[in-house]
Amino acid sequence: MGAAVVFKGIKKYFEGTKALDWDPEDVMEVFPGEIHGLVGENGAGKSTLFQVLMGIYKRTAGEIYLFGQPVEINNVHDAERAGISIIMQQPNFAYNMTVAENIFMGRDKEFTNKAGLINWKKQNEAAAKILAEYNFSHIKPTDILSDLGFEERKQVEIVRALSVKPKILLVDETSAAVSKKSVEILYKLLREQRDKGTAVIYISHFIDEVYELCDRVSVLRDGKLVAKMVVKDTTPEMIINNMVGRDISGESYRSDNNDSIGDVMLEVKNFTKEGVFEDINLTIRSGEIVGIAGIGGCGSDEFGRVLFGYEQPTSGEMIYKGKNGHMKSPLEAINNGIAYIPKDRDLEGLFLIYDLVMNISAANLKKMHKRGIINNKLEAQVAKDSIKRLKIKTPSERTAVSNLSGGNRQKVSIAKWVANESSLLIVNSPTRGVDVGAKYEIYKILESLKNEGKAILLISDELPELLGMCDRIYSFRKGRNSGEFTRGVNFTEEAVVATMV
Repeated sequence: MGAAVVFKGIKKYFEGTKALDWDPEDVMEVFPGEIHGLVGENGAGKSTLFQVLMGIYKRTAGEIYLFGQPVEINNVHDAERAGISIIMQQPNFAYNMTVAENIFMGRDKEFTNKAGLINWKKQNEAAAKILAEYNFSHIKPTDILSDLGFEERKQVEIVRALSVKPKILLVDETSAAVSKKSVEILYKLLREQRDKGTAVIYISHFIDEVYELCDRVSVLRDGKLVAKMVVKDTTPEMIINNMVGRDISGESYRSDNNDSIGDVMLEVKNFTKEGVFEDINLTIRSGEIVGIAGIGGCGSDEFGRVLFGYEQPTSGEMIYKGKNGHMKSPLEAINNGIAYIPKDRDLEGLFLIYDLVMNISAANLKKMHKRGIINNKLEAQVAKDSIKRLKIKTPSERTAVSNLSGGNRQKVSIAKWVANESSLLIVNSPTRGVDVGAKYEIYKILESLKNEGKAILLISDELPELLGMCDRIYSFRKGRNSGEFTRGVNFTEEAVVATMV
């Protein structure tokens, strides 16, 4: 059987950077009925390759063949007509529209009557049918996207991509930051697509996913195609070393040194948001990393938002730096030295159309102005320092954040709070969408902040990350405290999981 997709000698240049720079003879083939892994560090060119195939970017050089025929894909409609669909890492939703409208966006003609009007009943019925087909019937066609949680929005994106019955399915880092149950559903759907003869290309930063799902894997590094392997014939170390170009087997999480831990900085007592979490009791000391572990819907995400003032508690106490009183707004939290790094960086953490200077200074305006006038030179210098410290891959500090890879965007969302010198950092899924090499860079940043005396609340879906980074872990189950664990004392994945489920 011939290849469904062939990439040959692909190049894509932007001003100041070569996002893809394959040699002319480099070829990557993807066949019908296979799941083909695509891995590499942030900025390696993985998402750019997808965007070239989808017609979002026009390639600078190279050739693309679909089912043996050379093609020119100039826009997303060309890609869709060719049978290509994509599940994006950061989907482009219309958040003020319904689930049904988002699923069928750009396909209104399927539901237009002779008068040119959309038959909303017919569209909603079609949406309900396909949501049920993929076991997402808990989502209603009439739900407004902005009212859904992060995980449910990801499920809508999956349904939108599969609703066109694609011949070629592109999946960009979709399992990150969703619950284990949702990951299992996604894997099942992708295997079903493979068994139907669909060619699936799967971007992942999780090497265990490559072994769980993929038949073959291609590795990109710094815009180059550096390796192609049959998964069963390789080892995780081989894949990782090809990704990063160095041996990282000696790299790890933080050290076990706890000399930085000081006095209690934050304490909550019987902290409650009705219907979400209840009677939470928790303390965080200066120089301490405290984690929250729990399965999807346990209330940990909302707990972080309430601490930062995005939402308000129903009852209970919040004592911060010895003062009693919860934060009534994010601005009050920022003014009191509290930082918040959200799970959904693009929606809540960044201004995508603006450059790194603007994004990093957004949480630091008090330091950036004198008598109401912004010091542009200082703004730029702080951004340059942040780029160097967090190893952000960008042509310059004046590059729009939307032009960065997912992992480098995450570094920018962290950078603005590092520059802010906040005392308490609420960090939700800091390595979501971040490659294996960059993960350890972020862990070292968090360890450095801990050693500086910062208090860090780490909310994460990755238990190895929590166990590797935290001094203590609180587990949440159905919105309540269900356990507390201290580093070095029964600090195991099995012990924590037993209190989560």
